[in-house]
Amino acid sequence: MEIASDVIKRKTEGFIPLWTKISIPSIYRKVLQMNEQGYLDSSIVKGDKFADKAVYSITDKGRAYFGKLMEIYAGQKVPLLFDFNVVITNLKKMDREKALDLIKKLRDNLTASAKSIDEYAASYPDIPLEGKAIFEQQRLLYQSLLEWLDKFESQFRGR
Repeated sequence: MEIASDVIKRKTEGFIPLWTKISIPSIYRKVLQMNEQGYLDSSIVKGDKFADKAVYSITDKGRAYFGKLMEIYAGQKVPLLFDFNVVITNLKKMDREKALDLIKKLRDNLTASAKSIDEYAASYPDIPLEGKAIFEQQRLLYQSLLEWLDKFESQFRGR
């Protein structure tokens, strides 16, 4: 069984905010929705110092649904669509100097993002294996994107 506040605590301790866009309110909404759909059971536990708390536990239906979702996400193609691709595809419409400035700005932002990942990883040495794996994944992606950008800029300058 897990109290909703424990879900929030796990979200924070698991460093999920560093690689997902899951908000606290969306967790609460989803817990209530999953309870209504029969994926969770709930019961009220008397609070010691504080108000009573709702405690949720996963049902067999919920475990089956979780397994199904894991299969779906593991079996999907992985789309790598980046917002900055809009900039790349439209550089030819820009003044050359402005286009090169935008490439520099993109490089600076990729570099800053890569540095942030390294800083997070160094700040949280006790992060679980899965979190370390995601940090490494992101570090490698930023490194690859920076190498790609160097090659692209060289080609862009050469035309």
